[in-house]
This record gives sequence, structure tokens and C-alpha cells, in this order.
Amino acid sequence: MNESDKICHLAELGFKIAQPKGYKPHAVERLFRESVKAITELRGVDLSKCDYRATVSGRIQKTIDRMGDDQAFVPERMGLDAKADEFADYFVEKILNGICEGKPGRLKKMSNSLADGFYSATLSIRRRYWDEKNSNKKNQAEMEEIR
Repeated sequence: MNESDKICHLAELGFKIAQPKGYKPHAVERLFRESVKAITELRGVDLSKCDYRATVSGRIQKTIDRMGDDQAFVPERMGLDAKADEFADYFVEKILNGICEGKPGRLKKMSNSLADGFYSATLSIRRRYWDEKNSNKKNQAEMEEIR
């Protein structure tokens, strides 16, 4: 992956946390939108990078608990806090401080366009995931027939 593929990489990190079901933008973009809210709802309070990361990570972890089974599949609850920390760290470093130059107001203004990219990247990741999984099943079935 290219260093400039920030939204795509964020979507990959999000997919490791929760795999959205269906195609409804609300469900697919949820981790991204909750991360934006975690920062923008601070209403101009300037926090350190560490505090921003903790705020986003906490919001992500709570969001996972609130998501119903109809919205997303959570592949593994063990280590979820570490995955949320990794997502939050990347979000703060590359999205807030990188793309949005550390400005929560700019993040809010750009959030719809960035969410569109997150949506598209997540659907692409999910498609590749299922293509690979189905290919592996097909190969396994072919190997069984040979035996």
C-alpha cells in the first residue's frame, strides 16, 4: 500500500475491528463517523495527541459494544482494545494531523468526503476478503476431489 493511501489503510484497520453487514452507509462508515464525532464534539478543546487517541479509541470500543449483530460482525473480541488503539492512533496521526493539519474544524468540513472514501474502501476490502475466502474453499474442495 502506498503511504498516500490513508483512507484505504484506515478502512483496513477498521475491517479488522468490525466487518459491516449490508451496504447501508451508516453501518459501513460507522467507525469513521464515530471517530470524527469523538474529536469534533470536544468543541474546540485543544488536547494532546495522546488524549485525542484515547478519546477516539474509547469511542470506537464503546461503539463496538453498541453495534448490534445486524450491523456488523466482530471477528475477535480478544485484543479489541489494542485494535481500537491502533485505529485511533492512525486516525489522529494521518487523518486529523495529516490530511486535516491538526484542525478539528477542517476534519468536520471534510468528513463527508472522507467518509465516502472510507465507504468505498471498506466495500472493496470486503469484496476482496470474500473473493479470497471463496477461492480458498473452491481450492479446498478441488483438493478433496483429487483424494
